[in-house]
Amino acid sequence: MKKKMIVMLLAVMTTVVLIYSCISGGDIYSSVMGEFVLPENAALSVFDIRVRGFTLEWTEAEGRGYQYAVAASHNGNVEEYGEAVENGNIVLEFTAGEILGGRYKVTRLIPGKEYDIRVYIRGRGMEAREYLRGKATIPYIDDAEIYSVRVNGYEAVFDRTDDSFTYESPFGIEDEYSFRYTLMRGCVLYIGGEKAEAEEIPLKASERLEVTVVHERTGAARDYTIAIGGGGNNGLPIVVINTERSIRDKIQNVPGRMQIIDSVYNPMGIGMYEGEIEIRGRGNSSWGMPKKGYNFSTPEKVQIFDMAPSRDWMMIANFSDKSLMRNYTAYEFSRDLGMAFAPKMRFVDFILNGEYVGTYTIGERVKVDKGRLDFPKINIDTADDYDLTGTYVLEVNSTDKWNPNEIIFETSRITVARHHHFWAIQQPGAANLSSEAYEYIKNYVNTAEDALFGENFRNPETGYRAYLDTASFVDWYLINELYKNVDATFHTSTFLYKPRGGKLHMGPVWDFDLGAGNADYAGCDNPEGWYVRGSAWISRLFEDRAFAQEFKDRWNYIKNNGYFDVFFQRIDDTAAMLEKSAQTNFQKWPILGVYVWPNASYVQPVWERITYQHEIDYLKQWLTLRIEWIDNEINK
Repeated sequence: MKKKMIVMLLAVMTTVVLIYSCISGGDIYSSVMGEFVLPENAALSVFDIRVRGFTLEWTEAEGRGYQYAVAASHNGNVEEYGEAVENGNIVLEFTAGEILGGRYKVTRLIPGKEYDIRVYIRGRGMEAREYLRGKATIPYIDDAEIYSVRVNGYEAVFDRTDDSFTYESPFGIEDEYSFRYTLMRGCVLYIGGEKAEAEEIPLKASERLEVTVVHERTGAARDYTIAIGGGGNNGLPIVVINTERSIRDKIQNVPGRMQIIDSVYNPMGIGMYEGEIEIRGRGNSSWGMPKKGYNFSTPEKVQIFDMAPSRDWMMIANFSDKSLMRNYTAYEFSRDLGMAFAPKMRFVDFILNGEYVGTYTIGERVKVDKGRLDFPKINIDTADDYDLTGTYVLEVNSTDKWNPNEIIFETSRITVARHHHFWAIQQPGAANLSSEAYEYIKNYVNTAEDALFGENFRNPETGYRAYLDTASFVDWYLINELYKNVDATFHTSTFLYKPRGGKLHMGPVWDFDLGAGNADYAGCDNPEGWYVRGSAWISRLFEDRAFAQEFKDRWNYIKNNGYFDVFFQRIDDTAAMLEKSAQTNFQKWPILGVYVWPNASYVQPVWERITYQHEIDYLKQWLTLRIEWIDNEINK
């Protein structure tokens, strides 16, 4: 058969859209190649060209077991099979008939490029040989485009890698769906070869609808998929939040509405809030990650699940923590130890503006309130009872996380100029913080620090014990040192509080997503070695043998009374509860076995931890080694 090239035909028909290019290939081997008996009239057709690819069709050789490979190259080189493999240009490789029986779709190519196409064939024990060749030019991506798709009024999420719009349904809570679409100017939409006339098109749950957008002037076409995701239940409650506009930062509140839907498999049965909220971003380094955290507030105090009523709540993403539970287990351990307050966290599946965004924890923020830090507030409206002695909530933070609205002060060892840290007064807020109260708490903390670093700091009457509640310092230190929490060195996210008439307490414990072997810097990947003990105030406390003995006694009490048994059982129980939700989360965020800052690899490399169970095993193994090291150090 002589070589020939059939020029690409682009046509838009009123009922069926087909962009067609038929190329009968040259270099056709019509003779016997070893075991191959190739048909005399073999021809390669390149048709149905799309912005992302095209469809191939050819006459396959007779017999079974032949293997084909398709290479698509736009560098102008004529490639043998081995070169095509080496250059990464093989786009399909399969046994004849196993996909479409002679018709094969090539996708994910670069628009605007002319491709040389090669089809190779080989039999058992034989080298691959070129069978057919042709050419195809991929239209530019902007020639045919869907700008947006809204399903039941909610924006569907566009994935550019496969040209899909997906609306993640809240796990089947809606029975009927329909979508509206917006096209670029000059384009029309086709479904099943028929031009779409209706502006609103029905869509079934779990359906994947293939559509084609065609530019009527240029003839360029582009395939899209519109789909409904979800349709299941992971055993967790579902939080659905829809906002009036996108959430862009951590300062500006965005109005929205939240609905909590109970799980049919593991119902909590209480605290199913539905109503208005205001929401904004939250987190330090975590705000820069793809899966983001949020703070939100309700107009009135409400109960969410079994947590105490409040207006202030948070949604924690735990993106880099692939166990999804470092924060949760640390807070629950703090509760086991009897600390005055540890934030309660409850696991949920989260839908934001129609998009499933993963497994989250919804929980309490640090606040003086009933059911949280349950101490009397300083309230400027009760002037007769304006007690300067408390209650205050303080946070040690760093200048790179400076909030211009914060009310701050410094001490000699925690300063902006020398150490790039400061003390922030989180409560009372500006409305209830008089100038006298500001001076009181600033002077109290400075006096406590002076006593801690003074010559007679061990004196129980005039030293640090007159100002610091040592029991809270011991428990706070124990938990943070156990996790080797990289953020717990009086650097950032370090909370202290002073109840009315009381001493300065450490706590609540906070922010453990980079703890327990999940940070590859500052030596925090290694389960051995002291870390938190080197921080500003803690190092000085351990210069007092009495404090060191308190810590040793407390550690041994916890070890000998089954606290660690409960701790590890909770990890296993939580992992079992999260099994389905974690699977969905890591489908959304395929990061298992992938380094996400600042994942550590000390016990086992990140790239070997390719399942959720691997991450749980890693967490338990790291904590086991950590407990063994601490126990040997303090009891040797």
